Amino acid sequence: MQNNNPLPTANPEWGFWGTSVRSDYDAPMVWDAMSKLLAERFDLTPEHTRDLLDARFGRHLADELSFIKGGPASPEAIAEHIDNILQDRGWKSYFRKAIHETKAA
Repeated sequence: MQNNNPLPTANPEWGFWGTSVRSDYDAPMVWDAMSKLLAERFDLTPEHTRDLLDARFGRHLADELSFIKGGPASPEAIAEHIDNILQDRGWKSYFRKAIHETKAA
């Protein structure tokens, strides 16, 4: 079984972390929740997960959390929202492409 302990951001100004801070989310909580969710669902290493969230994809993903009713207040709310958007073929394709590019880098 792979280690799914999240790594800290290497891009605190932009990407998922920076967007979370600017959006007034609980950045440590949403980073931890999203890191674990992505690592588990897509079999990513901690490094791949961090790199994915630190990239443009992470910024877009953090923006998407604003559509959670009541905001991204818990790991469960975040997971439910991600499950919902992954039902959309466009989002699913975007995830696959971003993950593929991150693993290839």
